[in-house]
Amino acid sequence: VAVYSGREDDARRDLAEALSAGQRCSGHVLMQWTIGTLAFLEVSLGNYQAVVATLGPLVSELEAAPDCTEIVHAWFVPDAIESLVHLGRTAEAESLIDVLQRNGERVDRAWMLAVAARSRSILLAAAGDLDAATRYAHEAMTHHDRLAMPFERARTQLLLGQLELRQRHRDAAAATLQEALATFERLDAALWAARARASLVRTDAQ
Repeated sequence: VAVYSGREDDARRDLAEALSAGQRCSGHVLMQWTIGTLAFLEVSLGNYQAVVATLGPLVSELEAAPDCTEIVHAWFVPDAIESLVHLGRTAEAESLIDVLQRNGERVDRAWMLAVAARSRSILLAAAGDLDAATRYAHEAMTHHDRLAMPFERARTQLLLGQLELRQRHRDAAAATLQEALATFERLDAALWAARARASLVRTDAQ
């Protein structure tokens, strides 16, 4: 809750306590969720190097069992992918995207398909292929229609609005970003609301 609310100090204190407790009781699954939550805090703050360092052990476990990408086990993967792309480690990111997409298609999981498409959009945007990136962002939105996960939907909308902004589709970008912002504010996701507001400012500047 502290992470989503943007209370960084509270979140780090609670996460440190949880990690300590997990180590004392050898609770591997509990540790996975705590580590994933810490990584989500870092990606929310834009600390991409910290995300990759934090998630290294979990990514290694996934590589050893690549069919195990149900959300309960692999909810951290989109954060790992986004961070790898920002760090220029695109081959590693693409490998994780392929795993999510393959498993999503194999078992028809809307979450896997949505975050795989969003992640591929991020990868393509980093390469400068804005048209393809936008297509994948829209594809992700169609999968979000099957999910009752408003934060994840708003996160994809934020990406889509930023892509529209880069393509100078100012009115479309403003509408998309306003919708994302409204969701982030309703969910009290302060750090992500700040991202949406920053992008909205840019729609006025262009």
